[in-house]
This record gives sequence, C-alpha cells and structure tokens, in this order.
Amino acid sequence: MAELTNDFTWSKSRHEKFKQCPRAYWLTYYGSWGGWDAASGSAVRELYVLKRLSSRWQWAGSVVHSALERVLLAARAGRPFPAADDLVRRTRDRARAEWVGSREKSYWREPKRAVGLVEHEYGDPVANEEWKGLWDQVIEGSLRSFLASDTLARIQRIPREHWLTVDELDHFVFEGTKVWVAVDFAYRDPEGRVHLLDWKTGRERDVDHVQLGIYALYAQQKWGVSPEQVVGGLVYLQSGGDRVNVQVDSAALDQCRETMRCSIAGMKARLDDADRNLASCDQFPLHDSRDGCRHCPFRRPCGRM
Repeated sequence: MAELTNDFTWSKSRHEKFKQCPRAYWLTYYGSWGGWDAASGSAVRELYVLKRLSSRWQWAGSVVHSALERVLLAARAGRPFPAADDLVRRTRDRARAEWVGSREKSYWREPKRAVGLVEHEYGDPVANEEWKGLWDQVIEGSLRSFLASDTLARIQRIPREHWLTVDELDHFVFEGTKVWVAVDFAYRDPEGRVHLLDWKTGRERDVDHVQLGIYALYAQQKWGVSPEQVVGGLVYLQSGGDRVNVQVDSAALDQCRETMRCSIAGMKARLDDADRNLASCDQFPLHDSRDGCRHCPFRRPCGRM
C-alpha cells in the first residue's frame, strides 16, 4: 500500500474553514494529520477525534443528505421511492442511534464510524425542545418537503440512464490544485443540458452560489459540457423544496475561478514549504473574534473554553 501523504488540496469546506479561523483550519488539515493511527490519549489523536465532530445543525443536515442519498441510490437501482412516513421512520431510527452513540461519546472509541456532536463533547446545554425542533423542522420537515416537491417530480421523469451522479466524492484539477467535490445530484435533460442540484437545509448564502460555480467547472471537465449547457439548482428543503436556479455563465465562472485562485493563494502563503505542504501552527493564528468559538470542536486545545 502506498504511503499516505498530506498533499495540498482545496474544497469549499476547506475555504470556509480557512475564512472562519486560520487556527481551526491548521488543526483540521495539519495538526490532526496521522491521528487515525496515533495512540489513545495523544495530542494528535485528540485533534483527529475533535475535527470529526459536528454541531447539531451540521449533524441534522448530514442526516437529511444521507437519507436522500439512500433514496436516490435505491431508485437508481430500480426500487420505488418510499412513502414519506416510511422514510421519516427509518431516518428517525438512524438519527436516534447516532444521537445516543454521541451522547455516550462512542466516537472516542471509533472516530471513523461513530457520529460525534460538539454539544455532547463539551456538555453544552441544549433544551429538549431545541432537539425536538431540530428534528421537526430541519430533518423531518426537509424529508417531507423533498418527497412532495416539484424538484423530485422532475427527477422522477428523468430516465435513470440520464442520472449522472448521486453524492459521489470526486475531484478535478484547477490550475494544478486538486479540488474535491460531491454533487448531491446531477442529471442530463432531453436537451443535453447538465443539471447540478445541491440540497440545502439552511438559509440561502452567497457561498452557495460559489459552490455551484465550482460544480460547473467540475462538470466541464467530467462530462465535457460548456457553461451554456450547465444549469445550477439550489434546493432549499425547509422552504418546501423550492429550486433556485443559479446562473453559471462565463462571467459567473470567471468570478468563481478568481475566488478559488485567491483562496488557494492565501492558504499557501501561510505554509512553511508550499511544495511539500508543510505548515507551522504559529503561522495560522486564532481568529480575533470569539463569536464562532462556542460551536468549534477545538475550543479545548485552543484554550477558548
């Protein structure tokens, strides 16, 4: 087996982490490197476990995404779409098991498999009504909205052989840098256009549009389509599953390229050795504002409890 190396790559999530806090970025992509094999109780093992934790809102979004991925993969294999009550019941069972495992902190024993929540790790007080609201509004609400949406009705009319991808991790190369993507769903319509859909369980943000620009650049390399042949769609599940089309013309893609270019340059500028992707902790300072610290998994090693 080839030796794992910590090569420099880029993604939207990496970009967002770097903007939020350079120190959290370093801890995620450098300080925790090799922690999967490190001894229990070591500093690097702790960082590896912590970086895999999610906030309760991130977890709720991942529960929804995983449920929709299973639904669409089953449909691509020829099975029928589930009734809403059946999907909600199965998802509730999975979510409850994950939540209980997190409360018991089983992620310290099996960090690669077990789900962990920041709120459980740090004992953050969350009222039962808040957990229930997270389930009712974000998880169950999103699933029911999707199954009743025009977006799904349109997907169901597309022949399965025209489905291109269902949340598959892949990459493309941008100006020499590997860029990771995972398009939630893509298909080719009867006119030959490629539709790139992304499920959203939160509110609309500007970075969502950048994400679809990245997907469009990926589609150009993956499926050989021009910008004019790409249709981007953001599906906001808490708003009834409505699809917001995003323009991915040449001007939008130029802006996306510039965002990526500046982000990559900013990350590399802090490296000790860009060719070998070597980074020192002190080159990635803590963010001046503590606003984001209360939801950060690294607040203990950073000393910002």
